[in-house]
This record gives sequence, C-alpha cells and structure tokens, in this order.
Amino acid sequence: MTIGLKSFTPYEVSAWRYVFALLAIAPFALRKLTQISRSDWPWIIVVTFVGTGFPGIIYPTAVQYVDSSVIGIINALTPLFTLCIGLAIFRLRLTLFKGLGVLLGLLGASILILAGSPSGSDTTVSYALLAVLAPFCYGISTNVIKSKLGHLNPLAITMAMFTQLGFLGILFLVLSPNWKVSFFDTSNGIDFMHIESILAMIILGGFGTSLALFLFYNLIQRTSAVAASTVTYIMPVVALFWGFLAGEEIDIWHAFGFAFIVSGIFLVNTMWKKN
Repeated sequence: MTIGLKSFTPYEVSAWRYVFALLAIAPFALRKLTQISRSDWPWIIVVTFVGTGFPGIIYPTAVQYVDSSVIGIINALTPLFTLCIGLAIFRLRLTLFKGLGVLLGLLGASILILAGSPSGSDTTVSYALLAVLAPFCYGISTNVIKSKLGHLNPLAITMAMFTQLGFLGILFLVLSPNWKVSFFDTSNGIDFMHIESILAMIILGGFGTSLALFLFYNLIQRTSAVAASTVTYIMPVVALFWGFLAGEEIDIWHAFGFAFIVSGIFLVNTMWKKN
C-alpha cells in the first residue's frame, strides 16, 4: 500500500487491489458462483463490504499518516474484536480472563496509536483510531462467515466477493481522471515509480488479498472464528520487519504496544479454548 500510494490516491489503491484480486481468482473460481443461493447473497454482501471493502479503504487512508508497521500491529486486534462480537451475538459469558485480555489488547492499541507520531499530533492519532475500525470490521465478517456461510466453498465466497469489488474498482478507475494523466504522461521518459506502484498493486491484489482471503476463509470453516482470526498474531512481526526495511522508525513504545496486544490475545484465546 505504501508503494502504491506513491502514484495513486488511497481510493485508487483500493480499486487496483480489487481489480487484480478478481483477475487472480477468476480463472480458478468462476464456476463456483453457481453454488451460491439467493438466501446466501445478503450475507455475502455483508462480508464483501464490511469485511473487505471498508478495510480496503481504511488502511490506505490511514497509512498516509501512520507508519505501515503500526498499522500492521493494530491489525492484531482482530481476534479481540472477533471475540467481542461473538459474545454480543451469541450471548456467551465473558469471564474475568477474557475481559482482562480484551483490556490488555485495547491498552496495547492505545499505546501504538499514541506512539504513531513523535509529536502526538491530533491528525496522526485520528488516523490511527481510524485504522482500529478495520479489525473491528474483520471481527464482524469472520463471525458472519462462520455462522452464516460455513456451508459454502471458500472459493465461492472469495469469488463472489471480488466479483462485486472488482467491477466496482473497474468502474471507479474508468471514471477517475487523476491516475491516467500521471501514468500515461511519458513526455519526460518512463516514470519507473509508476511501474513500481502498479507492480505493488498486482502483488497486493493477487497474493495479499485474493489468495490470503481464500486461505483465511478456508481456515474459518475448519476451526472457530476466534481461532482462525489468531493468524493475525504474526502480522505485527511481518509489519515491523517490512516497516524497518522501508526506513520506518521502530522504538520501545511499539514493543510495549505489541507486548500488550499479544498478551491480551493469549489470554482471550486460552480462556476461549477452556470454555
């Protein structure tokens, strides 16, 4: 996303991402659409826009003002939100350890939000708070997939989702004049920054979105919603690694925030299994 933003707006990054995700999965899953019944489509639409569409806009917007490594750590809140939403929907009992885990996770996210900017500017804090909405959306989507779409092939869910988002992405790019002018202006020679940005979108859409979500939906159906969402444990490590290579500053506060989030998730997941 950071590389894509060198040439495109946040909305264009999202549009390219979904277009390439559709192109990546269509050859393998187009026929799977016939498995989806009319009663499944309302839930597919919820998963499409709440679980992927909104976060796909939230993250590129937030990453303009907050380091991508911090965004990656905030994404580790997904299991906590998945649990909280599951408790609200299914009226499960919230134990002391689960409650403590949720509080630790939120404390860790708060530390990261404040650490996102050395000056603690209102702008950076606001966009970090915006980023927290994405794992909340993932929590809703994960519970819907497990409870309402568990009978569908994960390829069918993924294909249906990117059919909607991909065509919306194409429509947006056709109507958006901004990227076309800069991308096709070769009066000063080929701009390799644009080529780098589009290659980043191909990787983000094909691997980081299409393939990743198919594997994630498969995991949800094989386990519980909360257990599947714990794959985001590794996200902070990956995000910090790539952020470091990209020259982003990593300090002790990021480590503290990360430690609180992982501790909270550990308590929530351990107590979930025991109950």
